[in-house]
Amino acid sequence: MLNEKWQTLIDVADFAFQPIVNIYTGKLYAVEALIRNYEPAGFTTIDCVFDSAYSEKTLYSIDVKLREKAIHKFSLLPFSKHIKLFYNLDNRITMMPDFKSGYTCELLSTYEMDTSNICFELSEKHQVGMYAGVDKLVLNLYKQQGYKMAIDDFGVGFSGLQMLFNADPNFIKIDRFFICDIHLSKKKKLFVSSIVQIAQAMGIFTIAEGVECEEEYNECKKLGCNMVQGYFVQKPTLDVTQIVMSYEHLKLVDQSDKRKNGKIANIEKYLQKSSTVFMDSPINDVYEVLKGDKKNHFVPVLARDQTPLGIIRDADIKAYLYSNYGKALLYNLTQGSLKKIIAHCGRADINDPIEKILKIYAFDDDNDAILITENEKYLGYLSSKVLLDIVNEKNIVDAKDQNPLTGLSGNRIINEFVANAMDSKEKVMMAYFDFDNFKPFNDYYGFRKGDRAITLFADILKSSVGFDECLVGHVGGDDFFLGWSLKEEDSFEKVYAIVLEIVTKFSEDIKSFYCEQGLSSGYIMAKNRDGVIQQFPLMTVSAAVICHGFGYQHDFDDNELNEIFGVLKKSAKASPTHIACVDLGVIKDAI
Repeated sequence: MLNEKWQTLIDVADFAFQPIVNIYTGKLYAVEALIRNYEPAGFTTIDCVFDSAYSEKTLYSIDVKLREKAIHKFSLLPFSKHIKLFYNLDNRITMMPDFKSGYTCELLSTYEMDTSNICFELSEKHQVGMYAGVDKLVLNLYKQQGYKMAIDDFGVGFSGLQMLFNADPNFIKIDRFFICDIHLSKKKKLFVSSIVQIAQAMGIFTIAEGVECEEEYNECKKLGCNMVQGYFVQKPTLDVTQIVMSYEHLKLVDQSDKRKNGKIANIEKYLQKSSTVFMDSPINDVYEVLKGDKKNHFVPVLARDQTPLGIIRDADIKAYLYSNYGKALLYNLTQGSLKKIIAHCGRADINDPIEKILKIYAFDDDNDAILITENEKYLGYLSSKVLLDIVNEKNIVDAKDQNPLTGLSGNRIINEFVANAMDSKEKVMMAYFDFDNFKPFNDYYGFRKGDRAITLFADILKSSVGFDECLVGHVGGDDFFLGWSLKEEDSFEKVYAIVLEIVTKFSEDIKSFYCEQGLSSGYIMAKNRDGVIQQFPLMTVSAAVICHGFGYQHDFDDNELNEIFGVLKKSAKASPTHIACVDLGVIKDAI
């Protein structure tokens, strides 16, 4: 029997729900239950509630009552059976004298729900001293009953990696500390990228917590997070009618970002299908699937909510069957659950870029395939052969676009870079290079020497880019392109110095291509466009440079951009430095 203080808490407390959505599609995956209105019961913080309950040894009783309220409110959502409820679990409940397992299963059955509808979140708060090891006990206890498990506030405590290693959760929720202004912090990007890579390798989904703006959202997507939660999606709400199945404003962000996503085009045509079994299927079902599909050497295993759990390999089954008493042993091992014979298999979302899918596949030498999901529901798989075909097709498309003389990227890739740059709010610089007096040089010395001049400049570009994220392109003839995706700390002056070095080096190196007379006189005699013989100075190169995202957001269409580059080229050719730069449409000398 609860005393008055605790009964007041149960009576007045309420739960706000905050959506957790697929970072690519904006589709609702789950809601997190956040306790509200505990102050009238005399508590100043949520921690005070659970610390007091723990000290009075009523933690389990209080948690059960609160859990009832959260699940009841969750059941009021018309689509509650198709999503998940994330509920914060204090791992100290197992230390309570009245703790018992199985109550939540009974409660869920009254609402015609399954354990797979619930995900319990464990925090790193109580992972030291007398509480050490409790997390593993709690996680294993609830996972065995079919609940999903998540590590909350990952990264802010001292024991997160140990907890991750021991517990094998379904989700990692990356703490808001790392997400806040992540687009402005190189260190935060590095930390989150590392967390995501570890999670991918272990088949764990990552949730970015506390995302409050579009820039944070885009950075989390770029780094490979699977799901997102925060004010940018929706603030926590006490009104369940405000929770919707799809968040349209995220779709709009995704549309503008699609060109940069790198998702496999028409992935559905590559997706392979096969019969599946469930975790609680009898072993005979596995035999039947393998017999029915001789070409396939494994069977995908799913939870009842269609979440992929791994695969069962044909070779592993045969290893049992060909041994003494193997079939009987296998039957005993799989009574009630196939868990003991399930092998790990990489998983990826259907919207993941090909680079991410290949990283997941390559991490584990034993991967037979990559299981493909949408909103964590199984869709099919990509075998190693199909992945190789996808990579080969991509390489062929890229190769067709390469300039045959220089091997540099051609117009398709250049145009994609420019379009993405103008859509982006990030710092980008683009430079178009155009030779000065190339035609008379080519006419005078012949096309072979003209080709050598072009390859000389291509080599200078490749050796002078100065940044990791840089596109070196060959538009055609004597026109070239450089595009830089810059980090926050990179400056305009740094890029300008690289452009100046390229222009200067080419002007010096090209002199060796001229004959002694031309070199000494500083010109050659050749026909102009009207067929009249005239003097032409030694060849140089001019650069038209556009700066984007240096404190301003631009809104140019393709025609306006081409006009600006045209004006810039004329300005560059007339400049003593052979360089002209523009920002916000105003032509200026760079330095």
